[in-house]
Amino acid sequence: MWEQLRRTDIERAQQKLAELRRITLRRHEEELSQLDTDEAEIEMLARLAAAVIKKYLNGGTHPDIDATRVGVEDGDGAEIQPEMAPPQNLRIQQQVAPNFGTPLRRLVNR
Repeated sequence: MWEQLRRTDIERAQQKLAELRRITLRRHEEELSQLDTDEAEIEMLARLAAAVIKKYLNGGTHPDIDATRVGVEDGDGAEIQPEMAPPQNLRIQQQVAPNFGTPLRRLVNR
């Protein structure tokens, strides 16, 4: 078989290669389309996150509240002071009890 190479063998190999190329290009196009869709979704998420940050996390002030007001009076006429922001160097550490994962049966049998 390998001693003789015919023109039909070469043409068949070229056809298979052309078909493989078409399949590869089609798959590549589908992947690029999916990546474009994913990129558009990520950009939309980034815009929404920026809008939320701008609206709710803009230095602790709310856009509907006048920043010059110090306190608000409640119904009894007493002034309520606004919450103070925690200091920037505040360190919060959560400690879990050592027997947190112990099954209930082990606790009852003690």
